[in-house]
Amino acid sequence: MRQLLLWSLLVVVSLLVHATISARVGRELLDTTATGAAREIRLLVAPVTPAPDMEIEPEPVEMLEFEQPIELTPPETLVVPKALAPPPPDVPVALRASAGGQGSVAPASPAGSMAALAEGTGGGTAGIGHGIGNGLDYSSNRFAAYVQGLREAGLDVVFVVDATGSMVWVLDEVKSRIGDIVDTVRALVPIARFGVVAYRDKDDPEFVTRAQPLTFSQRKLGRFLTGLEAKGGGTLPEAVLAGLRTAVEDSGWRAGAKRIVILLGDAPPYDHDLDAVQATAASFARAGGQITTLDVSQEANPDLTEARIGRKVDRALYRNEPMYQFRLIAESGSGDASTLDGDIRVTRRLITLIMGTQFAAEMSALLDAI
Repeated sequence: MRQLLLWSLLVVVSLLVHATISARVGRELLDTTATGAAREIRLLVAPVTPAPDMEIEPEPVEMLEFEQPIELTPPETLVVPKALAPPPPDVPVALRASAGGQGSVAPASPAGSMAALAEGTGGGTAGIGHGIGNGLDYSSNRFAAYVQGLREAGLDVVFVVDATGSMVWVLDEVKSRIGDIVDTVRALVPIARFGVVAYRDKDDPEFVTRAQPLTFSQRKLGRFLTGLEAKGGGTLPEAVLAGLRTAVEDSGWRAGAKRIVILLGDAPPYDHDLDAVQATAASFARAGGQITTLDVSQEANPDLTEARIGRKVDRALYRNEPMYQFRLIAESGSGDASTLDGDIRVTRRLITLIMGTQFAAEMSALLDAI
């Protein structure tokens, strides 16, 4: 009995010692594990400070290489002309059918036909462009066929403008109304382009010629015109020859397009330049171009003087026709020699000259809106 109690006591003591040792060992293991985990977390979070002599090489960046450079500038020719040659100004009767007429047609007012052309609607059989159909007279059909030819071939127009002091009022109107000119012409010929050449006198200290080549951009035209001032001059003749040569040689004409230069001024070229001016105009005409002159001088346009002074003038004292030199230039350039023809607005006259004076009646509806 005593031995049994003794063994029982030893077993209890042994269990107590074992439990005590196990608890202590367990606590030490937990402390060790927690300390190691915390250390690993600190290593992961803490920034790495390189040694002073350690060099960190950046990772190489692979660059994209193209075989050809990327062209970011849009092409100047946004719409490619379809025809290889512009239409003649006088379209044959045989083109009546292509203009929408069939057989004999009843006369219609030019204003009505132009309204249909501008608005894009027309009565009867659908015609060309904006929809010219039956009910048009021969002249309107001829104009419609001519416009269709311009749409297929393209239209390039360069204004050659005298930029001396006497032309302030003209230049101001062209600046403010260039948008009307472009929009009206493009209502008929959407692929029309425009350019401007400004010229002064031969000895002008600022420039003799300054040019904006042919462009589709109305913004470019506006910026160019905004930077122009009408000043200088002093002598009657101006550097017309330099202006025309710049227009003919440096405007960037399209092959096949109808090419029109409109010389806008109130003073003639120098006498010793006249032969060269005519030769330049004739050469341009042989290449398919056309040079039209617009004399805006008071001598050729008594209506300007009457508008300024507010009363009638003795028209016998005025030339009332284009100056002789401008008539010679237009004749050599296969174009028209014109005045403002009783109008005091340059814009309307320019649009008529662009589309052709033979179609002035057909243009009346569009011009009335300007």
